[in-house]
Amino acid sequence: MEGATRATQARGRVRRESLLAAARELLAVHDSSQITLADIAAHAAVPKSSAYHFYKDALGLYVELVALLDAELQELIKHPLPRLDNWEMAMAVIIDRAAAFFDNNPAAQQLMLSSQTPPLIKRSSRQADMDTSRLIEALIDTQFILPVIPDRSRIFFHAVEAADLMFGLSLLECGRLEDNMVEEAKRMSCAYLALYLPKYMPHRT
Repeated sequence: MEGATRATQARGRVRRESLLAAARELLAVHDSSQITLADIAAHAAVPKSSAYHFYKDALGLYVELVALLDAELQELIKHPLPRLDNWEMAMAVIIDRAAAFFDNNPAAQQLMLSSQTPPLIKRSSRQADMDTSRLIEALIDTQFILPVIPDRSRIFFHAVEAADLMFGLSLLECGRLEDNMVEEAKRMSCAYLALYLPKYMPHRT
């Protein structure tokens, strides 16, 4: 009986992963609002009844997918930085990493940057952005001695949101992340942070 339960759980995990993978593939070619959970189940070759056992609808699946995408983005961002002259260069490297992630993930573009993203996903993604901003703050703090500023983490969060705004505008206006808009994201984020951070901060030894 225990072995049968484990086998059922394993089959459930495989089907769930197949549904998430299928959603990624469909989001690369279709608008999220045009995709139903039944479409995703068919693409994944998973019984429709199983799909509805895991998720109420496609939106429920997207919420789980966004959590996975946010985790992947954070893993990419938190790689150690090369030794740099100032924090603005560090932010440029971090924003380039984020841009590369979104450029290679159409599903992330739709679910995390689009102006049409449903409010439920936006709320989830904003919380993840808070976690991402703390990662960025900690990453820069490993190389530079950051000044003590009240609510410093929220300042970094606002800088992340500024970059997201420019990424989203690029997708809205051009359908892709244009290089000049990635540069604008760097300027906007750094200009905001420069209101609180000195241009040159001591390196950590």
